[in-house]
This record gives sequence, structure tokens and C-alpha cells, in this order.
Amino acid sequence: MPPWSNIRAGIQTPDLKRDYNSGLFTRVAREYDGATRAMSLGRDQTWKRRLVATLPDLPAPRCVDLACGTGDVTAALAKRFEHGEIVGIDLTAAMVEVARERCPHSRVTFQVRDMCRTGIEDGWADVVTGSYALRNAPVLDDALVEIRRLLKPGGCAAFLDFAKPPARWRQSLQIPLLKFWGSFWGWVLHGGPEHAYIAESLRQFPDRVALRERFARHGFRLQHSRKCFGGMLEILILIRE
Repeated sequence: MPPWSNIRAGIQTPDLKRDYNSGLFTRVAREYDGATRAMSLGRDQTWKRRLVATLPDLPAPRCVDLACGTGDVTAALAKRFEHGEIVGIDLTAAMVEVARERCPHSRVTFQVRDMCRTGIEDGWADVVTGSYALRNAPVLDDALVEIRRLLKPGGCAAFLDFAKPPARWRQSLQIPLLKFWGSFWGWVLHGGPEHAYIAESLRQFPDRVALRERFARHGFRLQHSRKCFGGMLEILILIRE
């Protein structure tokens, strides 16, 4: 398993980050759900349900769940929108395999794709979701361009992810804490510091203020936000203008 120094070095460039994430999530696919529940102290499912519950009421939306992982949010979308069409996208075939097993619904399809190049037609989606997705994008701007391309004008994008505070002193507390917490559960569950990557990916991610500016530059309007876990994470609801 990669030591912390290699984790940090391994996600410095887009190609290395894509390869690192693909290898990591292939290794942890079967244990991923248990890891997220442990690291969130059992709150992960509540946040994801809250994310889906915050979406607008639509009779039969087309939804794309990016970085769908094992399909938690994808399945919640299918339950929320009984007449909707749902597509789950993930970079890792092992994660998609687990998602298909847990969500064998006729209105849900899963594809192994890069979130920055989904191959779905322009303006197909009414809703795009992502839990822990944007932070893992090889290039954030490329992901936002793709999300805008996927959405119809007025469509909704909804994300749950770790949030980085603008204040440097808060970052200096948050990043080491996440490094310790992710490493601890990585050793417990996988025999290595697998989830230390969360801290490093957040280190390279824009802070709350910069992220909102990035959304605006790409043609998204922030409609709603809600902090979770004392502000460690955040739910963001955006509208494509």
C-alpha cells in the first residue's frame, strides 16, 4: 500500500490523479461502504439522503450521478424519482460492479466513464449529482465544463463533499486531522493508509469562497448550501444558467 508521501506525489497531475484514484477505488471497492460509514461516524447515508431530498420535484427527470461509486446516491435518485431515468458514472469498474449488484433497477444504468468525458449527449440531463465527486476530478474545470454541457438550461447540479475553509489557520487544523482520520481507518480496514488521500485531495481543492467563484465562472448559480459535520462537509445545490 502506498505511504503518505506517495499519496501526496501521486495526485499532483491530472493523469496521475486519475490513475491513482482508479487503483485506489479498485482496491477498496468491496470495503468502501463500510469505510465511509466508519469515517463519517454513521452519518454518510443521512447526508446523501439529504442531498437527494433537496433536489427539485420533477415528474420524470433524466439524472446523471457522477463518481457514483457503489451506487448509494444513484439508488436514492431512483427511489425519489419513480418515473425518472438514472445513469451512474464511475471511473472504476470494480465500484460499478458493486453498484449494479445493489441497484438492479430497469430505470438505472451504470457506465464506466471519466466524469470529465461522459459521452452523454449535450443537454440530456435535468439533474446531475455527485457525492465526493468534484474533489476527485482529475481537472475540476474540465468536470464543471462537462456538467454544464450535460445539463439543460435551468437544470440542477447537487454535490456533497468535504469543504475547505478560506482561513489558512483552519486549513492547518483540518488537513492533518483528515490525514490522521483517513489513515487510521485505512489501516484498520485495508491494512494501509488508503483514505489519507482525502486530506491531500482537499489540500489541492479550492476553498469555499474560491469554489463558489469557480461555479459562477462556469455558468452556475448557487441556490442552496448546507454545512454538515460541523462544516467539515457541505451540500451544494446549483442551477445551470
